Amino acid sequence: MPFDLQAFRAAQLAPRQAVVPVPDLAHWFDGDPVWTVRGLTGEEIARANDVTNRVRIYAATVDALASAARSEQADALKAMMGVTDIPEDLAKRIDHLTFGSVEPAISREDAVRLFRDYPIVAYQLTNKILELTGAGPDAGKAPRSTPAPM
Repeated sequence: MPFDLQAFRAAQLAPRQAVVPVPDLAHWFDGDPVWTVRGLTGEEIARANDVTNRVRIYAATVDALASAARSEQADALKAMMGVTDIPEDLAKRIDHLTFGSVEPAISREDAVRLFRDYPIVAYQLTNKILELTGAGPDAGKAPRSTPAPM
């Protein structure tokens, strides 16, 4: 059976979502400790995969700013931006978590902190994000009305 290109073009597609229990983070939830994540788009995956180039650009920017700042300030800025000597897989997962978090929607700085303080929870969330991404979008669902955080 050939691919139905017309149906594909007409389909309403939305990223798959899942609610992930995060009992280790219960202290910071008012109610059930759950985190809603979604699958990533092709552009988000590409941005996460381009982490090496982006970190190099960030590092050069931070170094230029650091020349006018104290060492502690420069180190804090590097840590906040994720410009440290971290494994590439972790840097990608930080982006995956930032892009794929629906509720709560988090910043890159939040994702860095979650990976630092609760690495198992962060890996569980990013594993679910990658699983949803691999499954593809939900056909027939309307896309989100607001864009995902970038």
